[in-house]
Amino acid sequence: MIDRVLREKDWTLSTLARRSELSVSTLHSWKSGDRATGNRGPNPDKLRQLAAGAGLTVAEVFEAAGRHVPVAIDDEEERRFLHLFRTLDTEDRRVVEATMQAMRERQKSAR
Repeated sequence: MIDRVLREKDWTLSTLARRSELSVSTLHSWKSGDRATGNRGPNPDKLRQLAAGAGLTVAEVFEAAGRHVPVAIDDEEERRFLHLFRTLDTEDRRVVEATMQAMRERQKSAR
């Protein structure tokens, strides 16, 4: 994908790095496949930076990196979840967090 962006926009890796606010070495590692695989994969925030800098959708970049494509959450849904979470006591908040972490790991392993 990085090669395609460079070719289509006639950019250098340095140009893409500057526009994405990422280091050239990070982009080079992703481009060569050194850091594009594994159980963790590229950092999601950095993938978002790449998408913004390259003028691509987040979904396109996450798919190319082999990462779970984040699903958008609207403000109302986020507000409802946060309201419910705030009504819980500390112990229940920990249970919710642990459950969400387990669900996230299950999604990762399913890929």
